[in-house]
Amino acid sequence: MLKFNITSKFVVAFALLLAAMAAMGLFASAKIGEVNAITAEQRDVWLPGAETLGDIHAFTSQYRLKQDEMFSAATPAARERGQKLLRNARNAIDAELADAEKIAITPEQKASLATVKETWSTFLQQDETMQRLALAGDGAGAQAIHDSEGLDTFYALEDAVLAAIDANKKASAAVAANAETIYNAARKFTYAAMGAAALAAILLLAWLMQSIAKPVVRMSEAVTRLIEGDHAIRVPGLARTDEIGALARALDTFRDVVASDQARAEAEHAQARETQVTIDAIGNGLTALAEGNLTFRVAENGSGALAKLHSDYNAAVASLERVLAKIVDGCHTIRLGTDEIASASDDLAKRTEQQATSLAETSRTLGEFSNSVRSTAENVRQTSARLSVARTTADNVGDTANRAIAAMRSIETSSREMAEIVGVIDGIAFQTNLLALNAGVEAARAGDAGKGFAVVATEVRALAQRSAEAAKSIRDLISKSTEEVSGGVALVESSGEALRQIVNEVSAVSQLVDAIADAASQQAGGIAEISGMVGSMDSFTQKNAAMVEESSAGTRNLAAETVSLVTQLGRFQIGQASPGRAGVEHGGTAAAAVRRANVEPAPVAAVRPGPRSTPATIVGNTALKPAEDDWSEF
Repeated sequence: MLKFNITSKFVVAFALLLAAMAAMGLFASAKIGEVNAITAEQRDVWLPGAETLGDIHAFTSQYRLKQDEMFSAATPAARERGQKLLRNARNAIDAELADAEKIAITPEQKASLATVKETWSTFLQQDETMQRLALAGDGAGAQAIHDSEGLDTFYALEDAVLAAIDANKKASAAVAANAETIYNAARKFTYAAMGAAALAAILLLAWLMQSIAKPVVRMSEAVTRLIEGDHAIRVPGLARTDEIGALARALDTFRDVVASDQARAEAEHAQARETQVTIDAIGNGLTALAEGNLTFRVAENGSGALAKLHSDYNAAVASLERVLAKIVDGCHTIRLGTDEIASASDDLAKRTEQQATSLAETSRTLGEFSNSVRSTAENVRQTSARLSVARTTADNVGDTANRAIAAMRSIETSSREMAEIVGVIDGIAFQTNLLALNAGVEAARAGDAGKGFAVVATEVRALAQRSAEAAKSIRDLISKSTEEVSGGVALVESSGEALRQIVNEVSAVSQLVDAIADAASQQAGGIAEISGMVGSMDSFTQKNAAMVEESSAGTRNLAAETVSLVTQLGRFQIGQASPGRAGVEHGGTAAAAVRRANVEPAPVAAVRPGPRSTPATIVGNTALKPAEDDWSEF
């Protein structure tokens, strides 16, 4: 099966129409030529022949009248003048007979002319005899021959001339009948050709509608459904090899790319939601941690790559809670050490070292947690990079849409070229109409002999007008097809605009993910600061151990510092009170009594959790400032 593109289809259609018009034109031209030849034959042969025979008939009648005048003349001069007139008439008749012989064609014409010439020769012989008698003065004898033998010969001559005229009429009638036969055949063929041309035009129109217009409409419907979000559509015309097939394959690729991008975007959106859930949970945990609530635990309902971060955070907070509980226990140990400084200073130093070890463990744990938060930030940055890839893919899809627009504009250009071809056909029909009109004018000038030619010219003119009307119908159809293609271009441009909006939305999502990455980085920095604070606490504990080793006099100051430390730790909510913490609260007054045994500073309140008011923060390795008298006593 032959495969045509759209341009080839239109070229084939119009080539067939042009071939049909050319065939009808050639046939009409041939028949017009035949009719013209018959008309020329009538003009050059039969009409002059009839005229010549009519002249011969008239001249012979006049010749006989001149004979009567000569024979009845009374004077010799009158008879000589009559002889001269008869001589001139005879020469004229001889010339007419010579002309008649030149244009004689049929055997009947030639035979009748031969009879006329033979009878005319006999008539002239008798005429010479009668003229001699008349010139000799025997007019009565000449008249007697004229009225007897001469009359019979004249009648025979008249019959021969009339027979020649009848033969000419019969030949002319045969030529006219032939012209009528040609006319009837041309008319029948013209009607048949017009019907065949109309049928061919209808079939070509149906073929073009089926192979171009309907596929374009189906393609437009597919584009509309794709714009509306239906990615499960089946693009029509994928197996075609013309421009519509190329457009269908481009649209099918575009559909697959859009569906793939949508699935990828949904997956990335789901991952972003999972990441956001984890970030929100960890953020709530960090908020509670900043408020000192160590009993808060995040829900371990996360999914995806960040799900483990929930349990890691809970483990870190639990570890921190245990560390703080140990700190409280250490404070109790310090209080006991102040009561038994003399006998338990070494034990107090060991416990202080243990406390420092716990703080170091806490710092290491916070460092691991900080690394986890940094990993989260890195994952968010990778998500942003994937969004950039998605945006690039969407740009590529936009390029595909632009190529589809270029293909449809190529179709529109082909339609305009076909419209120009139809204009050429219309011009040919117009010129044919003018030629038929001129032929009708020439036929009218020919008179009755050109009537058949005039009818043929009229039919040719009507055929030219119908060809012009058919060309106009085809031009209207091409205009409509051009409008449909323009509508398809507008639809594809709308889809391109939608793709550009998608690219903008992907850019906005990428910016949001970048903001999330920055927030995660800030949280990692906050955790690093907390780790630094724990390190500071470790250093502070080491200094406390050094102070215990330096002097027992610092015991009273150490008791006050212990009470202050417990007050600071009271802002943290721990799941259950440890024995050491209860001991601190119970033994607070004892520590105050020890202080009052030497000096009387401002009384110290009993240690208890108290409200969530923020106490003075211990920064770096600087210890709480004791009373001036304690330092002076030290």
